[in-house]
Amino acid sequence: MTNRRTDQLPESSVVLDDFVDERDAASFSIVGVGASAGGLEAFTQLLGALPCDTGMAFVLVQHLAPTHASALAEILSRTTHMPVTEVQDKSTVEPNHVYVIPPAQSMIIAGGALHLLPRDDAGMHRPIDQFFSALAEERRHLAIGVILSGTGADGTLGLEAIKAEGGITFAQDATAHHEGMPQSAIASGSVDFVLPPDGIAREIVRIGHHADASVAGRVASDVGEHSGGDTLGINRSSLTVVLQLLHDATGVDFTFYKFDTLYRRITRRMVLQKLDDLSQYEQLLRQTPGEVEMLYRDILISVTGFFRDPESFEAVKRKVFPRLLKWRTHRDPVRIWVLGCSTGEEAYSLAMAYKEAADAADSQTPLQVFATDLNSANIVRARAGVYSKDIARNVSPERLRRFFTEVDSGYRISKTIRDACIFSRHDVLADPAYSRLDLVSCRNLLIYMEPVLQRRIVSILHYALKPAGCLWLGNAETIGSYRNLFEAEDVKHRIFSRKPGSSPDRGPFALQHRGARRAPFVPLPVRSVDAAADLQKQADRILLTKFASPGVVVSADLEILQFRGDTGPYLTPAPGKASFSLLKMLRGGLLAGVRGAILRAGRDESPVRDDGLRVEFNGSCQAVAIEVIPLRKSGENDGGFLVLFEGRSVASGMTSDEGHSERRETRDEQETAASLATRHAPA
Repeated sequence: MTNRRTDQLPESSVVLDDFVDERDAASFSIVGVGASAGGLEAFTQLLGALPCDTGMAFVLVQHLAPTHASALAEILSRTTHMPVTEVQDKSTVEPNHVYVIPPAQSMIIAGGALHLLPRDDAGMHRPIDQFFSALAEERRHLAIGVILSGTGADGTLGLEAIKAEGGITFAQDATAHHEGMPQSAIASGSVDFVLPPDGIAREIVRIGHHADASVAGRVASDVGEHSGGDTLGINRSSLTVVLQLLHDATGVDFTFYKFDTLYRRITRRMVLQKLDDLSQYEQLLRQTPGEVEMLYRDILISVTGFFRDPESFEAVKRKVFPRLLKWRTHRDPVRIWVLGCSTGEEAYSLAMAYKEAADAADSQTPLQVFATDLNSANIVRARAGVYSKDIARNVSPERLRRFFTEVDSGYRISKTIRDACIFSRHDVLADPAYSRLDLVSCRNLLIYMEPVLQRRIVSILHYALKPAGCLWLGNAETIGSYRNLFEAEDVKHRIFSRKPGSSPDRGPFALQHRGARRAPFVPLPVRSVDAAADLQKQADRILLTKFASPGVVVSADLEILQFRGDTGPYLTPAPGKASFSLLKMLRGGLLAGVRGAILRAGRDESPVRDDGLRVEFNGSCQAVAIEVIPLRKSGENDGGFLVLFEGRSVASGMTSDEGHSERRETRDEQETAASLATRHAPA
């Protein structure tokens, strides 16, 4: 999602609200139109089909010869009754006007005015991407992007930015004389409509009416909770049914996502489906599962890229990585969690920056990056690690040579970097958190959530980090009132270090259970699910964060459903009739401790750990730590428990150093197994 900057952060809040008040912004849409070779004819057809009173402004960006004067504005003025002018620096944009970029210039929009910039001849000249990205930032859901005839891929990234802000996107169909630019945009998945120029014009006029209603409705919704003034019939209370349908289909609760974000995404889908009333859209969602999926993806859509905010990456590389590498061995990998990883660029960028820092420190310490996202389609793209040639705008030639291989469709991340990154679908508010992390990257995720979710996530991330771990937030986010959990390492680049001590809550599992009870929705439809299989699936997810310590999955009646790893040192069959009762199979010394931990875990609905147990096995005495994790009910099953065992030998003759080495080697083997298991787990 688009980054937003601010110089002052409020002291009392976890993160900033969106600091652009759209009620004070101009309320008309601006249409950015990009073209290259063959663009003159396409421009002429588009403008010729537009009425002169659309209430929108049109800004045309074409690749022009830098050394020749342009007659484009004069030529196009013959095809429309709207005024057509070549842009002068700081030209104020007005509705029902057409603006044409001059030659040898780049252009952005800010504060309602067009600003000219020198053409960038040193790098890749992409004036369409540059303007569209600025337009998305300026007009957000009132931005419209159009790509017409042209060669190359300019405009693709800009359309992605517009769509991410809730705007509408178009590309010319096969009528384009040169299909390179339209086809690049279409292939990216960021185009809403593929039409000929005159068809694009007609659709823009239709969308204009919805855009006016959208602004009026949003303002009415922000001012009050009633729907009387909302021309689209949308306010906070009326979204409940839509959120219910999303929850039923995806299992994700969007109740406390920011209303403004939800509003823009839903009205965008209504515009695309040519619907004027929320009740009509609700009916469409009930009848069309594919539309539920499209709305889900729209809510989760984000703008990402390699090395977003390069200065912040350099700050992490300079301040965080050297500290993590100090006194580290090759047996103790650096562990990073990237939340909201989208299509993988952030995770891969961190892996590349880490590799550079490790090489500079002459360190062989390995890296594990756990990258998660709610969008399964994003995870599939991230795992492939293939990106368009446009990434050369943000990736230096040196990094392209070192960390990428060129393929027909663009660039592919090198195997070394791909192997360090594990991608999986994960809901930070519902699934077990990763643990023992050195760094968490959670950038530009919190700004889309209400404070109740922000507080919960910050607490979860505190739990997930090691005592000296670091949290990296987006440039419009801060830990605010949670200074008892984190202290600032670098305020400018939003790097915070974890303070030792307990979270104000009982841990992420307790938070997840309270969230489940809080949800306003009715329970999901009961499906025919084998109880044992369901509990085993939950245990699989948890074990990935616990590094595969040996253990068992048990039912609510403490019957063993599945053995995990080598449990021989802790369990043995009881004499007499065969039984899978956990309490009957525990070796001497464990019964009281395990039973007590299970009772506490069931009562508190949170994990319980006991480090003070001992057991005899093969003639030696072992100190045993146990952890009991409650597994939630699902469908018809009554829940159960995951019981983990961690033991080490304390027999005479073994020095403390030898014992430490043995435990460390065992942990390395477990981490390797967990990584391999995660790679083959379904998204």
